[in-house]
Amino acid sequence: MRKLLKNEDADVRMIGGVVGILVTLIIAVLVFYNIAGSIDTTSIDSDLTGTPAANATTDTLSQAATFFEIAPIIAIVVVAVVILGYVGKIGG
Repeated sequence: MRKLLKNEDADVRMIGGVVGILVTLIIAVLVFYNIAGSIDTTSIDSDLTGTPAANATTDTLSQAATFFEIAPIIAIVVVAVVILGYVGKIGG
């Protein structure tokens, strides 16, 4: 841990990693909702009896919405931890 606190390259890599994760999350949201919105479940529902695909799509969208609501909060917490780490490093 002390090696990371004294290594300036570790700070840059950590910030780069956080930015990479946030960009990946944004791309995942865009791709997921573009794909999920283009699925036509009417023809699938007519072929399958008793297992409507629309319900599965609705459940998937609901679970994705929950994840994508929580993910920005996680990103904010990660950024706050980084900021607090810098403040602690400067003050201590």
